[in-house]
Amino acid sequence: MLYIDGIVFSLQNSGGITVYFCEIIKRMNFSCLVKLFNNNNNMLLIEKSSFPGNVKFLSSRLNSLLLKIIRYLDVVVPNDTEIFHSSYYRLPVFWQRKNVKIITTVHDFTYERMRTDIFSYVHRYQKRRAILLSDSIVCISESTKKDLLYFIPEASKMDIRVIYNGVSNDFYQLDENSDSASSDYILFVGARPGYKNFSDLVEAIQNLPNMRLVVVGGGVFNEKEIKFLDSRIFGRYKHLKYVENSELNQLYNNAFCLVYPSLYEGFGIPVIEAMKAGCPVIASSSSCIPEVASNAAILIDDINPLTITDAINSLKDIELRKNLISLGLTNAKRFNWDYTYKQLSQLYLEKK
Repeated sequence: MLYIDGIVFSLQNSGGITVYFCEIIKRMNFSCLVKLFNNNNNMLLIEKSSFPGNVKFLSSRLNSLLLKIIRYLDVVVPNDTEIFHSSYYRLPVFWQRKNVKIITTVHDFTYERMRTDIFSYVHRYQKRRAILLSDSIVCISESTKKDLLYFIPEASKMDIRVIYNGVSNDFYQLDENSDSASSDYILFVGARPGYKNFSDLVEAIQNLPNMRLVVVGGGVFNEKEIKFLDSRIFGRYKHLKYVENSELNQLYNNAFCLVYPSLYEGFGIPVIEAMKAGCPVIASSSSCIPEVASNAAILIDDINPLTITDAINSLKDIELRKNLISLGLTNAKRFNWDYTYKQLSQLYLEKK
């Protein structure tokens, strides 16, 4: 039996890791038990009807304090567990490990590269421990593997596989002849901490008086963000806290472009979602983005408001725009959840 420790579904309401495990579970052809805590994840609840019958769920309700503690604790798994795959860097208890194949997926090294608070040190310890005590490690990009070997060089002789994320079939071109070049909004998808360069995008849009900003996800705007947005693009922004894929696909299809100026990502799923939907992409040329975007996006070496403004303006060139859309549609075909799961399932079947 495969045991998936679904702790991440209680740590985030949506997001890349949630997408990853939902897509794996939907394709599961093994006897599988998924352990959940406080089953209130939007994406999980939406996708649950599509999960196969061989996947069983075990749920526990915890108050917020207990959840903050248990996320760092080892897991007691059922005696018939043969494979353990944690959604967020946990391990079986020590007396069960020798009989269980442990797989850890490494999504990124954001905490190591971008954070220095006390929680980041705890997270780093937990991640390092989970990686070094695993039988196989899955990295979602070559860039993430490179970071793994930089931050945890002791893992260099371990079994490390690069298995790319896929992109949902919910994202596709609604009308290849649509006139998104005349759209009046730019799309930003995901979280907004400093390294995501959200503020640079806002200041770029300040230079484009005929453009609006649509932000998807990332939690509610705080008071500081609202004050900043109102001082730069008052009345020209909209925030959608959570949207289903069908609505997000429409947003991609109708946007002038997606701007993804993040300085660090493990994979960058929105880049490929946008490409699959025929939406031109502007992104930073850092971390995994060149690897994932290939030649199908405008990649900026020096992210700042002026370089973002120039990149957005360049997309008014219809031939450049059409070429990027075409290249994006081709590039997106490299990333498929069926293939991701095929490689993972082969790993599940390998002997410890």
